[in-house]
Amino acid sequence: MNHIFDRKLSHGNNKERTPFSAVYLAAGLSSRFGYRIKCLQEVGRLGETLLELSIRQLAKYGLSDVIIVVSRSTYPKVHLVAGDIFQGIPVTYCFQETPSYRKKPLGTVHALLCAKDVVDKAFIVLNGDTLYGEHAISNMVHHIQLNEIPCMPGYRLIDVLPREGKVNRAIVNTQHDWLVNIVEQYDISMEDIRNGLYTGNELTSMNIFAFRPDIFGFMENKLKRWLEQNPHEPSKEYILSTMLNDLYAETGKRTRVFETRNVPLELTNPEDFGYVKNNLDLVGF
Repeated sequence: MNHIFDRKLSHGNNKERTPFSAVYLAAGLSSRFGYRIKCLQEVGRLGETLLELSIRQLAKYGLSDVIIVVSRSTYPKVHLVAGDIFQGIPVTYCFQETPSYRKKPLGTVHALLCAKDVVDKAFIVLNGDTLYGEHAISNMVHHIQLNEIPCMPGYRLIDVLPREGKVNRAIVNTQHDWLVNIVEQYDISMEDIRNGLYTGNELTSMNIFAFRPDIFGFMENKLKRWLEQNPHEPSKEYILSTMLNDLYAETGKRTRVFETRNVPLELTNPEDFGYVKNNLDLVGF
């Protein structure tokens, strides 16, 4: 069931801006967070959830509507916070269903495709557990206005690693600010930079991209082929970064990459909560 609202409201001087949609991926429950919903963690100074702060940041740049991809498990609590209209912005909910043979969802390409029937304009797709920062968001909107879509911000590796522990990161290789490829690297830590395995200046993807609705046809075909090749795969995923690699390799369509000086705030581990709450100034709050 989708809740679709056609109401359009202007925000400030947004009449002069190119309207765009935001698609939030919020269908997952985090085992690291005790199966709590990370986007609903109250990291704001006044108790605002991470999702609320993120929507407010986007609203300043011409956001026309919000589409939240949820699961049957996450929908009730997400809807309780975001409602059907959030600060004058209409909210739509789309459900991502996980096949019974799977241990986890099919990945971010499948999640985004769950919203294809309600997206009718340029859109930014992003994680619900990350605050991406003013510089990154304003540049995304700027590139939408220039029709440079697909596009994405590239964050310096040193700025996206946790203080402690290891994470997976997607290293972005570019040529003249155009994407060459995105390569997933696993179990990276600050120690790897200290040991010289990475310089720290490598660009990385934090799973925020801008597209137009015409991307959905390519995505559907790629996911269909992936499912045919992995008919009983219980946990592997087909993700947006892999899809962008395929887009360039198979169609020659390029993705614009711009380096951002923002340090994003992400809830990966429970110990990140305090850091995010105490460093909101890094992303413009």
